[in-house]
Amino acid sequence: MTVEKEEREEEMKDLDTWGLLLPVLRQYLRPELPLVLVATLAGAVAASAAFGMPLIIKHVFPVVFGTQDMPPVVKEWMLRWVKPEDMEAAKLWVAVALIPLVMSVRGVCTYLNSYLLPKGGQRILRKMWSEMFTRLQSLSFSFFDRHKRGELLTIVIQFTQNLQGQMVTVFNELIIEPLTLLFAASYLAYEALTNNASAILLSNLLVSAMIVPLVRFVGKRMVRKMRMMLGGSKAITATVEETLAAQREVRSFNLEDRQSRRLYNLITSYNSKLMQMTAWGLTLTPAVEIASSLALAYSLYRGCGDGLTLEQFAAIATAFYFCYDPVKRLAAIMNQLQLMATAVNAINKVRLAEDETPDPLHPKHLPDPVRGAVDFNHVSFGYNAEKLVLRDVDVHVPPGQIVALVGPSGSGKTTFINLICRFYDVNEGSVSIDGCDVREISRDERMGTIGLVSQFSALFQDTIMENIRVGRPNASDEEVREAGMRARVSEFAEQLDGGYNYELGESGSGLSGGQRQRVSIARAFLKNAPILILDEATSALDMKSEAFIQSALEELAIGHTTFIIAHRFSTIRMAQRILVFEEGRIVADGTHAELYENCLLYRGLYDEQVNAARKENEGQEKEVPV
Repeated sequence: MTVEKEEREEEMKDLDTWGLLLPVLRQYLRPELPLVLVATLAGAVAASAAFGMPLIIKHVFPVVFGTQDMPPVVKEWMLRWVKPEDMEAAKLWVAVALIPLVMSVRGVCTYLNSYLLPKGGQRILRKMWSEMFTRLQSLSFSFFDRHKRGELLTIVIQFTQNLQGQMVTVFNELIIEPLTLLFAASYLAYEALTNNASAILLSNLLVSAMIVPLVRFVGKRMVRKMRMMLGGSKAITATVEETLAAQREVRSFNLEDRQSRRLYNLITSYNSKLMQMTAWGLTLTPAVEIASSLALAYSLYRGCGDGLTLEQFAAIATAFYFCYDPVKRLAAIMNQLQLMATAVNAINKVRLAEDETPDPLHPKHLPDPVRGAVDFNHVSFGYNAEKLVLRDVDVHVPPGQIVALVGPSGSGKTTFINLICRFYDVNEGSVSIDGCDVREISRDERMGTIGLVSQFSALFQDTIMENIRVGRPNASDEEVREAGMRARVSEFAEQLDGGYNYELGESGSGLSGGQRQRVSIARAFLKNAPILILDEATSALDMKSEAFIQSALEELAIGHTTFIIAHRFSTIRMAQRILVFEEGRIVADGTHAELYENCLLYRGLYDEQVNAARKENEGQEKEVPV
């Protein structure tokens, strides 16, 4: 896609700025409004210097340099405290002291404004991060199928942080800058009425109006570049995330240079858009300054003709500065609002994403105790509308039965399991536990009845004990240790520094694959759920580790409705029943003997594995030295 075409597409994206921002401002800014208002009030006091400083220049400087006397009212007030012979020195001290007094008030208020606003902003950021992260964990798996992890990381962390900073700053400046402009314009109006400076005032207002079209033009260009930057930022994060997550593959296939080049090109494109946006943004400052200097030059020319004194002109020039600076800042704020709208538009992908597997409003409760019967009633399902993964699956699994799911890759075994957990909702039919449709059971109660041991069970950066306690958070230390003993965790945990309190690294680093699986099995022992799912629980292990863990799994399955997915037939020997999947259908159902006799697909899969195992064993025997 050419740059021109890309920019034309961006031009067509017309975001409703306030329609996007107002709901977010109401939700996140309102709770921090008292703190933000105090900060803004302090900023407003600081902004009043736009009126005070011109007054000081006009009335105080002449007193200091002896060209003008103090106003009679001030002089009478001073005579109450100062002797007449000391009045000249006192006038100088009072006049000079006004400058640091005004600037001290401005400085203190500016400090309060600058400190309290980030404090409120951090509270907003904490709330936004917490809510976004909680929201992500409640969305269905289909949402994650549609969005890359790198994109979601960028939205949740970078976009949210940018929005928080912009939200507080813009809210502050939307109040302070107009007030500064108002104070400065008020002084100019005062001068126009008292010193016949109306022509000067009108000429500068005209110049200010001429700046508005320029600001709008530059703002649109900046927003287009910013939208492109946001897309580039997501691509960079996604590339870094997937590269770090796939280090084994990257190194085994020598992809380091390929990934580095890919990231370099993305960063180059991102930097190009960044510099283009920066270039457009920087045009505002010189444009406004050139316009203001022209206005000031015209004012000087007219002022000389109208007989303005140096003090009067200096005061008007200072007021002009306080007028043009807010105009410049307000121009930047309008651009920021557009950028905020772009960020909110991305954040809303998470914040307003539809939960496709929502909890029922009035959930039904499973019987007590839960027996663990599972029924698929003419279920059809597809991850997209064009292709079904399961077709008219109708099967009843009684409580306590151990069922193995067998079939070629992509035949629907994992999808079958996902529907029991309600990670997705069926397209047709229903899935039920003990007669209750899983869509009518709350998420907590449903998942409380299911224990899952997967191929790559996730461990967290915590102790072994706390990783096991995930199975039942309120379990005592003794119960955790008992579950660890049944899963053979104690055999290696007691040899580690700290035992069960040994701290694991990221993703369970510090343990072997077999040890991590034993911790995962210990979770299932501790949870003791009526329904147990073993999803390729031993496929990533060598045969020795598999045999060791198999005995723990067989003990774990006793008394539970158990579903086993395994490519190795040795791991399903404990199954009382086998379901054979092919192209989304259950084509056979029975025991090993029945299926080997009557199902060609099952017999072929089984014989293929037996022959492969026999050849592997023969090869190992030949390697044994005589």
